[in-house]
Amino acid sequence: MTARPNRRSKAGKPQKPDTRTNILKAARKVFAEHPYNAASIRMIGKAAGIDHPLVSYYFPTKAKLFQEVLKDIAEENYHETQKSFRDMEKMNPDKGFDLYLDRLLAYNRLHPYAFRVLLLNMVQADQESDIPGYPIIQDISRRTARIFKSTVPLNAPESRIERFTTSFNIMIVNYLGAQRYYAEILDIAPGSRGYEQWVKETLIYLFLPHLEKLIRKKTGNP
Repeated sequence: MTARPNRRSKAGKPQKPDTRTNILKAARKVFAEHPYNAASIRMIGKAAGIDHPLVSYYFPTKAKLFQEVLKDIAEENYHETQKSFRDMEKMNPDKGFDLYLDRLLAYNRLHPYAFRVLLLNMVQADQESDIPGYPIIQDISRRTARIFKSTVPLNAPESRIERFTTSFNIMIVNYLGAQRYYAEILDIAPGSRGYEQWVKETLIYLFLPHLEKLIRKKTGNP
């Protein structure tokens, strides 16, 4: 019986990523460096180390490829957010918020291009009307807000909760999507643990007092 290609061996060697996965990985990097209308299939092929016609075989248009990248980012974000809020449910606001930020920064380390893709194309969408998948970018913030509202015991007007979630999402996308810009202003190495710590401390300073006011206080009743 012959061994099948691209499988994990008994020795535990990881299989090579398939072509489609390789294209999506390269596309995310390219779309993080160039906004949608400036990126090209040729660039993505070069980044993936394959001939660009092969990119078109898997993704017939740049629009379809870009939308697939956004869908992957949205799903990653959704599952990470859901898990974090579920783990925060029984914590005090300060400990829960601390955990959430740690998880968010760990996600950014694992997926360093995700917030950059969102930021670049949020900006371009203000200037161009034909950014495919733009509603997916908007829905990332909406889904985060819905998870927050459904898992955290809130006791505040809807307008205040909306202001909190929208402002927080904007700051995260900016601090992590444009970290080189902010890090250089602060004279900190981009992508360093020092910059991560600055982001975390800044977000705690800006948002924790408001979060504590939004959360329903526990009563002494059983």
